[in-house]
Amino acid sequence: MDSITGRIVKNFSLDEMMNSLADEDVKLVLTPEVVEFAEMMQELRDWYAKPLEVSSWFRTKIFNARLPGASKDSIHLDGQACDINNIPKHLYKEFITAWQVICRTHNKIGGCNTYDWGIHFDNFEDKFGHKEFVIRTL
Repeated sequence: MDSITGRIVKNFSLDEMMNSLADEDVKLVLTPEVVEFAEMMQELRDWYAKPLEVSSWFRTKIFNARLPGASKDSIHLDGQACDINNIPKHLYKEFITAWQVICRTHNKIGGCNTYDWGIHFDNFEDKFGHKEFVIRTL
């Protein structure tokens, strides 16, 4: 299976959420937590009112291990992290603030990692013991 059709939210397809580059048969695992994260990402998309380009969402363990610098317990493995690569750098602060508000609204300990290529968004920083929103500039 090369792709999955359908959507659970208006602007992100299951195909965007899945790990199409993984060698494993399982390309996406939908849990209630993943669905809520997709709803949160939709809220971010609604706030921005422009398309967001997903470069990575769900990852399998084997695929994740092949990525240079990827954390062995990455939140991508839980399907609760998404990398967006078309955010203008001059809007990074506004996106981080918007994500903080969305996480707070959903009672989630989220985070953002900023890179030259875009921003990583997640809603599961408590996985690592964090008690408040985390911002990393990498």
